[in-house]
Amino acid sequence: MSTIRNQLHKGVKWTGASTLFITIIQIVQFALLANVMGAAEFGLVGMITTIVVFAQILIDLGLGSAVIQKERVTDRMLSTLFWLNMLVGVLVFVVLMVASPLIASFFHEEELVPLVRLLAIMFLIAPIGQQSQYMLQKELRFNALAVVEIIATFLSFFTLIGLLFVVSPIYAYVISQVLFYALKGILYFSVYLKTWRPKFVFRLAECKEILSFGGFQLASRLVNRIGSNLDVLLIGRFMGAEALGFYHLAYQVVTIPVLKINPILTRVAFPLFSKNQHDHSSLKEGFLHISKLLALVSFPLLLGVIAVADVFIVTVFGEQWLPATEILQIMAIVGLLRVLMNPNGSILLAKGKANLSFYWDTGVLLLYGLALWVAVQSQNLETVAWTYVIVSLVNFFIGRWLLAWLIQLPLKVYLQALSKPFILSITMMAGAFWIKEISARYLTDEAFWLMVLSVGGGAVVYLGLVSLAYPLLVKKGLRKLA
Repeated sequence: MSTIRNQLHKGVKWTGASTLFITIIQIVQFALLANVMGAAEFGLVGMITTIVVFAQILIDLGLGSAVIQKERVTDRMLSTLFWLNMLVGVLVFVVLMVASPLIASFFHEEELVPLVRLLAIMFLIAPIGQQSQYMLQKELRFNALAVVEIIATFLSFFTLIGLLFVVSPIYAYVISQVLFYALKGILYFSVYLKTWRPKFVFRLAECKEILSFGGFQLASRLVNRIGSNLDVLLIGRFMGAEALGFYHLAYQVVTIPVLKINPILTRVAFPLFSKNQHDHSSLKEGFLHISKLLALVSFPLLLGVIAVADVFIVTVFGEQWLPATEILQIMAIVGLLRVLMNPNGSILLAKGKANLSFYWDTGVLLLYGLALWVAVQSQNLETVAWTYVIVSLVNFFIGRWLLAWLIQLPLKVYLQALSKPFILSITMMAGAFWIKEISARYLTDEAFWLMVLSVGGGAVVYLGLVSLAYPLLVKKGLRKLA
């Protein structure tokens, strides 16, 4: 096995274990909130989540990627960046406290004012661990990163459960989020304290190169996140909290592979790609390997969702969420495309092309913004979802062209690497759908058992097909388990 593959698999073990635990906890939390909240209140969760995403990007300033990508970072640089993160955290806190009425007015939801102000507290604490987190990632200490995230997730989840008996669900959610991000910051700082502690140094001139790279990365991430959250912003403003609630539920389900499974690999890939940034052969091999692994895990999940969407929603979230079924099936296509597009960023940043990433994201944002603005005028969530699919397809093919230019990866070679996982997953989807339809003739009004049978049957079909298609991979996995 090549060096880059070996290092990739080492990092994946730790990030995979932590992500599995965190994903299980967050899915349970997600289902719990959906069962205790109505669609309108769940729409508020979508609005709060969007605010957190943008505020975190501002605090990061693109410095994380810059620190990881740069081959040598001095102690004085790290200290300067630490204090810069802390100052921006205070600034974000002040802005959210002052701007909360404007945010509430944008969404036509006065209840957001106290919620946003409560949320703002996290940004006074979370930045303390930013530089420590980046250095742990740069040094490939994924075991430490995993432990911190597991502890923070565990404590915030049980805080949420306890608070549900005391305050309203939306306040319980916001308080648990404040605790989660604050804990992560404190724990990252504490773990890395033996290796490095910030000094009272603030020399921006010495960080000129990092700030330049970070500036483009900040702009790129802001544009990217505006694009990926534009649907939430426009649906929330023009279609209301209830429509956003149904859409947000579907969106959260299909983005689990992107937000939880992809980072298992991309989080490890970026520092590894950065170390091999001048070796196109290693970058191509690593990128194709990551894409194939992501496809093998994510394709069956998302295509399986299409097959069992109705019984899945009733079983996990309740019958009140059935209007989200068709939206969920359409958005699963978006999920597939996002899974495949996500690793592109690791290559672009490893090659030092933060500026190119920014220009690309800006172009897609303009296209998506215009298309989505037209779509929300229809007041139809299915139209919005199909618009997202079309723009994602355009974005996907632009990404393939960029990879062909950056690392000489032909589209044909890329599609060949994905063809086998796609065929296996489509076969599994057909099997799961057939099992569900046949079982429904005998198990009327039994959504739980229909889901168990179709998901279980689909899983057996898929694992059988994988063992036939990748016998060496299966043997190696069984050997490790033994």
